[in-house]
Amino acid sequence: MEIAPEMSTAARLKALVALAALKILSPIAWGRLCFKGLRITVPRGCFAPIFVSTSLLSDTASALVKKGLAVEVGAGCGSLALSLAREKEVEVVGTDVDLHCLRASLANAKLNELSSRYHPVACREASCLRDRAFDYALANPPYFPLDQRLSLSACGGASLEVYRRILADAARVLKQGGLLLFTASTLTGQVRGALLVGERWAFFDRVRAYAWRKPSGPSPNRPRGTRAAGSPA
Repeated sequence: MEIAPEMSTAARLKALVALAALKILSPIAWGRLCFKGLRITVPRGCFAPIFVSTSLLSDTASALVKKGLAVEVGAGCGSLALSLAREKEVEVVGTDVDLHCLRASLANAKLNELSSRYHPVACREASCLRDRAFDYALANPPYFPLDQRLSLSACGGASLEVYRRILADAARVLKQGGLLLFTASTLTGQVRGALLVGERWAFFDRVRAYAWRKPSGPSPNRPRGTRAAGSPA
């Protein structure tokens, strides 16, 4: 799988405008919300499930996930992981580096009687999890190709270095034949080697959902540059 960041000035300007809109909405999107029939408490500063990317990835996971063990890399307050745990009756591990949001995800699991299926773990990306342990991995990473100092929740780095790191670690913890589901934007750049499985309009771009299946058999060496080990879905 290869991610080539969008470098055009026009796309970068659109990403900056979209980021400005998100910054206006994010501070007011907190408190008690409803997502996919779940009661979700979103503390200030945590990513709320009001944006297109979360609902698109949730619907994609609902259509493609079957039985097994799943992980959401960057679970935040748990909206996506908990919706998957309830609808598909699978166990989900949720990782996040933000303890404030991760504690909220545990409280939301208890609120929706999903504590037995949801397991939050504090760590960067999936660094605390062992290789080849999960059947499914979900990631809704910051996908604008902008310096992450502008927004931790929306910007994946000027060269998408943060975005690629998240996907690479999510792929690492997948079993052979496991499925990675993730989001990108038409402003992110080109995603090669993964299957486009969904698309919806957002503010100034289209949000896309992709599926990538980890190859069976001996794992190849990870190519250099923007590639992560694996093959197309």
